[in-house]
Amino acid sequence: MARNYRVLLDIEAIEVLPKSGRRRQSVLSFVKGLSQFAHLGGDFEVSDPETRRLFQVTTVAGFAITWWADDPVSEVKVVDIRPTN
Repeated sequence: MARNYRVLLDIEAIEVLPKSGRRRQSVLSFVKGLSQFAHLGGDFEVSDPETRRLFQVTTVAGFAITWWADDPVSEVKVVDIRPTN
């Protein structure tokens, strides 16, 4: 069953986004929406070799957004955003 998550964003992650425009808005809308649909997962997963934590990666408007759902505390943590090209 879907649940609402609190979304936490590493402020340094958004520094790569344009200062304004449709691409920035698309990425920020996706991040906000994670509170409702994080349970669906990302486009693909990557594993951190040190911690073995699985991260979800979703591509939006030319950016790869790396995040993970911390289910015990009902939080989604967005840890990285970088251009896909």
